[in-house]
Amino acid sequence: MIERVTAPDDIPALGADEGPLSGAQRAVYLVELLYPGTPMYNITVAVRLEGPLDVPRLRDALAAVVAGHPSLRTTFVPGTVPPFEPVQRVGEVTVDLPVIDAGSDAPRLAQEWADEPFDLRRGPLLRTRLIRTAPEEHLFVVSMHQLISDGASLQVFFDALADSTPPALRYTDYAAWERARPVDDEQLDWWKERLAGVPMTLRLPADRPRPPVAGTHGGNHRHPLPAAVMAPALRLARELRITPFTLMLTAYGTLLSRLAGTRDVLVGVPVSARDRPELEHMIGFFATTLPVLVEAHADAGFAELCRSVQAELLDVLTHREVTMEQLVRELAPDRDPGHAPLVQAFFSFEPEPIVSPRLAGLRATPIDLPPSGAKVDLDMLLFRAAAGRDDFDLTLTYRTDLFEAETVAGMAASFERLLVAAVADPAAPIRTLPAPTLPAVRPATAPDTTRAVSAPAPYPGDLEMDLERIWSEVLGRDDVGRDDNFFDLGGTSFALATVHVLIGERTGIRTPLVTLLEFPTIAALARHLASPASPAAPAAPVRAAAGLRERRNRLMQRRTARGAGE
Repeated sequence: MIERVTAPDDIPALGADEGPLSGAQRAVYLVELLYPGTPMYNITVAVRLEGPLDVPRLRDALAAVVAGHPSLRTTFVPGTVPPFEPVQRVGEVTVDLPVIDAGSDAPRLAQEWADEPFDLRRGPLLRTRLIRTAPEEHLFVVSMHQLISDGASLQVFFDALADSTPPALRYTDYAAWERARPVDDEQLDWWKERLAGVPMTLRLPADRPRPPVAGTHGGNHRHPLPAAVMAPALRLARELRITPFTLMLTAYGTLLSRLAGTRDVLVGVPVSARDRPELEHMIGFFATTLPVLVEAHADAGFAELCRSVQAELLDVLTHREVTMEQLVRELAPDRDPGHAPLVQAFFSFEPEPIVSPRLAGLRATPIDLPPSGAKVDLDMLLFRAAAGRDDFDLTLTYRTDLFEAETVAGMAASFERLLVAAVADPAAPIRTLPAPTLPAVRPATAPDTTRAVSAPAPYPGDLEMDLERIWSEVLGRDDVGRDDNFFDLGGTSFALATVHVLIGERTGIRTPLVTLLEFPTIAALARHLASPASPAAPAAPVRAAAGLRERRNRLMQRRTARGAGE
């Protein structure tokens, strides 16, 4: 067991230019290693600026913000020595503000920018661009990587454009403090007890068979929720003395329950870690996602279910010191690479517009630009379209390898019908609410992944032996067996990333990192690398899923034995 140093109550201002990743950053960084170039962790907003824009002044303000907020000058470097933990480094980067004339093509161009991947090692992890659409009309596009930002950071960024006072702390200070804090065993025990027996796989009706390994390609469907729908819902929330977040989450959980044909649904919700005054005006990743259990009993009334979800949310917030990364590691749910761990549906609700820029002499209107990347099967975002009005925008982000756009549009329309009916008669049983109506599902045929695969050149040596040498070097042990599981030998995900790099450098064989997760033994990996995989034979990923479950069982047995001996 690794001993952790107790962190002080106050976050010390170390001012370090290098430091460890926070728990939330580690989880995102690992996904970036597995799926390099994915845009799903890009956070982008476009602001329509109307009025005389002083571009040089905006450039100067931008430079001052970058200089004052170290997170915007941070890059990420893989670890090269045991335990191969990556580090974040604060350096000097230049953030440009190019101006492009695009006219009516501005929305398409802005979306392309939202989907551009970031270079985590070289940076910068902030992009700003201006599109001139008319003499006094511009689109200001701001994109950050989630490793250095979160939703609240966007508002901090725009506030800092008007007042660039630097914060007293750096995010590296926070990450070092957070990593030193011990895991709260009582909170972890609460989660284990609360989620015992809860289904951790949400099986939504899909248009295509689920692929053996989850993809990251996503689509976005926008659906307006006008004031005629939202005003009564917000009024009901006040009458029930619950938050609008609770009411909308309850409606979403009910929809998922009806779609999947199951009573209990786990929904991942964002939980802020900005619980200290010194963090309020910092740009950084101060959020985690935690599962909320929605128990949609068919005979329960909607208002009753709302109160139940409100109590559940309060319990989750009380036990938020445990991160999703820790929950996945400790609970080790029975899963395969085709599903996101623990939860497959996310929900976010913003009672105000995404950002409220205050730029002198300009009228600013924010526009959300979600990236075309899917973290989970279905992700709902609700936010107020404009300040002072009850019109909201709903965005459903979905995995395109599972759903057609028409199906997701049907889900959004079904959500609106369910919400209207529930608000009109909140005492009515859940089972009486309108059932989801989706387009006819197309025949369940897998996408054509057939491609010409040329036979690899014979490897000039003993591939198993060379892999064994790499494993021994990285793991620091000489008892590596060719049928041993990498993780059972003490390997970590970041150590596996180092193995991945060394395989490429020393053997010349290039393969995605996710392959090493699918084939976690030397023998299996050598067989896979020595021959081209057959697109028609899905047996390898199925074996990989079984291997992950076997690894989970071994890890659980080791934890049980270790706990009994302490």
